[in-house]
Amino acid sequence: MTNPVIFITDPTTKDYTTFLTTLLPRLANASSLDIVILTPITHSHHLNAVLFKYYQLVSSYVESHPAEFDYRFATGLNVLFNLSPDKITHLSSRWNHAYAAEAITVPVPTPLTQLNTEIPETPIIEVPATSRCLAQFRTCAVGGTFDHLHAGHKILLSMSLFLASRKLIVGITGPELLKNKKYLAVLEPYAVRQAEVLKFVLLIHPGSGMGVEVYEINDVCGPTGYVSDIDCLVISDETRAGGEFVNKYRKEQGFRELDILSIKVIGDADSTSDNSWKGKLSSTDIREREYKRLHPDNV
Repeated sequence: MTNPVIFITDPTTKDYTTFLTTLLPRLANASSLDIVILTPITHSHHLNAVLFKYYQLVSSYVESHPAEFDYRFATGLNVLFNLSPDKITHLSSRWNHAYAAEAITVPVPTPLTQLNTEIPETPIIEVPATSRCLAQFRTCAVGGTFDHLHAGHKILLSMSLFLASRKLIVGITGPELLKNKKYLAVLEPYAVRQAEVLKFVLLIHPGSGMGVEVYEINDVCGPTGYVSDIDCLVISDETRAGGEFVNKYRKEQGFRELDILSIKVIGDADSTSDNSWKGKLSSTDIREREYKRLHPDNV
């Protein structure tokens, strides 16, 4: 198994699109790929923009080059940020080769290739007043099916961990609520989905002082409906109505309402609430592809 790493210095002031699209063809046979952001990120608005850009960029590139890439390549992508030197040293054992567009100062005990490509400056990402700060909330919650863990799930988990200072609560949809899902035959068991979530959280985990709790979701609200000590809920843009329902329910229970932060939806550029987020990345699409791969005679 090969797991290269790409180091990006400062994606908030520079555009690495050309660098990445030049490099990706070399990595088509990789089993997974890590992109490490070296400049610290302290605002949720910056993190949302950076995660969306690079997960979307790689996903779109893979989709547009089906002859070179297996569709599963994009699910092996991890965008890592705010890593300490010790964390980078620890993770270096999983990397077989490193790539960078600029000279980097972090020690990496793997072969390093520097590509000389154009890295234009990008307009500064302004931080709006609504942006949240790193570790702003004591406890942050996030929920989902987390079936065939993909970029959208990883952004949700990354943002939730970014905002929490003491505890991350993850709700994972239980089997009962999923029995009517399409391509049920290839839907991952709860234990597999939980293991993949924890594996990713461990990968991006800051390493100390942060607790992680996992709950099975068997109703609309999940743990946000009965755990009072939660401060923030991270959702995706297409589930804003669900966030509003959670706060209405919590208010009825006498719990404080949650600060709700939504992330951008990975998928087509034209995906909006007006077209029911047509083209967005979803577990259903991945299950369909997986079903057709495993059962070609039934297609």
